[in-house]
Amino acid sequence: MRFGKTTEENVNNSTSPRRQASKSIFVALSIFLFAAFAFQLWYHATRTSVTIDEPVHILAGHRHWQCGDFGINPEHPPMLKLLATAPLNFRNLIEPNWDCGSRLTSKLDSFSFGNLFLVENDVDSVVVPVRLAAAVLSLLLAVLVFLATREMFGRSEALTALALLAFEPNLIAHGAVVTTDMAVTATAFAAVYALYRFRNDSSWFRFLVVGLAFGLLLAAKHSAVILFPILLLLLLADVFFFRSGKIGLPKQILRQTTAFAAFFLVGLVLLWAFYGFQYYSIPSASSSTVSIADYIKENGRPEMVESRSAKIVDGISRAHIFPESYVYGLADIVASGSRNAFIFDRNYPTGQWFYFPLAFSVKTSVALLLLLPIGFAMIFFLRDKRREFLFLLVPPILFFAVALTSGLNLGVRHILPVYPFFIVVAAVGAVALCRKFPPFRYILILILLFHAATAFRIAPHYIVFANDFWGGSNNTYRILPDGNTDWGQNLKFVGEYLTQNNIKDCWFVGMGNSQLKRVSLPCRIMPDTFRLGMSNTLDEPVPPVIEGTVLVSARDLTRGGKEYLPVAQTAPIAQIGGSIFVHQGRFEVPLVAALSHARRAAQFTQLKRLEEAVAEGREAVNLAAEDPRTHLALGLALLRAGQKDEARSEFETVVELSKSNPSLFRNEEVRAQQEIKRLAGN
Repeated sequence: MRFGKTTEENVNNSTSPRRQASKSIFVALSIFLFAAFAFQLWYHATRTSVTIDEPVHILAGHRHWQCGDFGINPEHPPMLKLLATAPLNFRNLIEPNWDCGSRLTSKLDSFSFGNLFLVENDVDSVVVPVRLAAAVLSLLLAVLVFLATREMFGRSEALTALALLAFEPNLIAHGAVVTTDMAVTATAFAAVYALYRFRNDSSWFRFLVVGLAFGLLLAAKHSAVILFPILLLLLLADVFFFRSGKIGLPKQILRQTTAFAAFFLVGLVLLWAFYGFQYYSIPSASSSTVSIADYIKENGRPEMVESRSAKIVDGISRAHIFPESYVYGLADIVASGSRNAFIFDRNYPTGQWFYFPLAFSVKTSVALLLLLPIGFAMIFFLRDKRREFLFLLVPPILFFAVALTSGLNLGVRHILPVYPFFIVVAAVGAVALCRKFPPFRYILILILLFHAATAFRIAPHYIVFANDFWGGSNNTYRILPDGNTDWGQNLKFVGEYLTQNNIKDCWFVGMGNSQLKRVSLPCRIMPDTFRLGMSNTLDEPVPPVIEGTVLVSARDLTRGGKEYLPVAQTAPIAQIGGSIFVHQGRFEVPLVAALSHARRAAQFTQLKRLEEAVAEGREAVNLAAEDPRTHLALGLALLRAGQKDEARSEFETVVELSKSNPSLFRNEEVRAQQEIKRLAGN
């Protein structure tokens, strides 16, 4: 059963003027949609503040270009970083205070010096051009979705898919930031589309295109390794269900499996090219700087060293199949293990299977949510297009299924690769329904107009977007108080609010590095709940009582801690960008004061000013003796100062106090137990 003729068939049966007019309208609408998408990417890139993850990517990409230093930020492959930071090669910049490529850079230094790099070189003059360069991948994705949909289904479907993509808030939000999520999204779709075209015509040119797409996918993000078994399964499924010719099934499977191995080898060569064909992370190195086991211990949970995943990564390292830096990135995934998940008013100690289905339902546009089920239904009606549906549905559904088992519930961006596939399926379903029931075309037009209006209505606050089914963007923090709400993107808007209201005496807590906050805002900075917000410069201590205007991120108000409860109990006078609440009054915040001293203790420890570190740790404990975070800070300072017995006592206190709230203090408890074991081993 087919739902009428395709657009092309209808056009071919029409008169020449009508065909020409239809073509002109199609071209004009296509250009408009591409331009609208590009404009929104530019607007987001220029209006929002740098997110917490971008500075380290920017500095790392610059170092990659500068001297082939892949010892900085090995957690992510270099492709996106190299593309984004290419414009910096034409500038004279203030460089970090260590020789390029001289050492493996720790995570703390990567984050700290990444922010300092931006501050010293004028934040926006660096961030805006690198964001616009990164947005090239988003525009490439739009082109690929348009071309793939047109080739597989027709012009109407391609135009509808482009309309859905151009105004999808998640793709705009992550399409112009210097992180790897859009990179893996674009290259995953490119790999599937290239594989589809190769199966249609197995020419040498298309073979090479698939291999290049595989290489770009490998170099985009480490989570891409999940996609390669899925791509192999997709290839074999296509052979099994849609084989043609007289060659037997076993022989076809053997041929395609061999072809897949060849694709991967071509991709592997391209991956090595992104690393300059150098094995060691440090360009001048002749041996590994750190073992895989030590890397896992230093960057995550030491107990993960004994896991099966760690042993697999260690085996890969020994085989020298991949560059050392790439393998460190795989090890970093193992080291991370699972993290806390914050859903509604609950703090889960590990990732939850329902997190991503919930995030998808909250963060996806109304238009896509309404049209996607229609697209799924078309599998049963558009029988001559079932092969196309195979390529469009197997990768995202299996990727989504794997995501359900993930322990990293940090934001919808981690399932971003499913969006272009679902957009095409939704567009196909919508157009097919229009052909079967012509009045539906008016409903579709209204849905797409609402879709576009929503994107313009929320601009430029795409990151915090939640659809109207869930109450809109101002309610995102109630459901997903994590990177879906605040990713450090609102510092500019906070600054504008303070200027408009002539506020100069204020307190601020939110995502981001302290140095970046200081140059962006006139406020005194209070400690946030995100540990990587630490900088290599000292934070100021916070007094137990504060007065005036207090601006607090929704993450810090809702993530289960009591430090900002005195502030949260008062009604906010404003909400900025969906994620920052403005309060005014006098607040007693002894726990905040304690945590500010704990933060200073950690910073003094990092700076090897151990007497001051111990003193700050003791002050933190005096202010909040029942909080394990203060005892952990003191314990680490004492340990570095050589006072091991007292340090052990503090770590034991951390373990005991963490039992009061195991979800909230899981990381502190794990760290304390690790230090106790190390002391026992010594």
